[in-house]
Amino acid sequence: MKLLIVLILFLILAIGAYIVNKRLVRYKRMLAFAIEYQNKFILLANNYCSSYDRWDSHGQVNQEIYIWLTKNVNQIQSDLGYQGMMTYVGPWQRYRVDNYQILINTLPKFRNNQIADFDIHASDDALLRHIGVTEDSITFLKKDLRNPIIWFREGFKQLLGFPVYLLNWFGILSDSATHKVIRNVIFKFIAGIGALVTFVSGLVTIIQGKEQALSLLNNMLKLVHIK
Repeated sequence: MKLLIVLILFLILAIGAYIVNKRLVRYKRMLAFAIEYQNKFILLANNYCSSYDRWDSHGQVNQEIYIWLTKNVNQIQSDLGYQGMMTYVGPWQRYRVDNYQILINTLPKFRNNQIADFDIHASDDALLRHIGVTEDSITFLKKDLRNPIIWFREGFKQLLGFPVYLLNWFGILSDSATHKVIRNVIFKFIAGIGALVTFVSGLVTIIQGKEQALSLLNNMLKLVHIK
């Protein structure tokens, strides 16, 4: 029984460590992609601005870079999340757009020769914010990777959410519904309390087993001494 409990605790720890490491790898890839996207965006903007002709209001667009940026703009915009959104106010405040997706709306302006310094700076700032936040997340995840308590919490959360993932795999729950359940505050609270109770209960059981074994050994030694 004690061995089974030890194996269960070890399994939860192993699952949690795998989840944290997988998350760290994902954020590292996200960071590398964001840096590559920013570098290419800067090349596109510099090339356009340096070749801009004020007489005909045109600049040269590097088609190879522009195509790559456009192909990957949905991915980077998704990664940016709220960091890539803003309230956009048009020239002379003629109109206002809430939840304006900066990168998606900025890129076509290069081809249409409608790009302004504000658009370029807003895009670069959004990418910088995203890179900074991602770097911070990587720093925290590296610390989590050295913390067995975090492993246990994440492993238990994964096991607790297994029925939800199972419903998602069978198509009963959508991806968005699954994410809402897993990220729900109540679910996280239950997972945290459950992980704590399971961890403490397992340790108590293991410690009690150790004390029982030591007590048995002590009694055996007393019997031998009496004889």
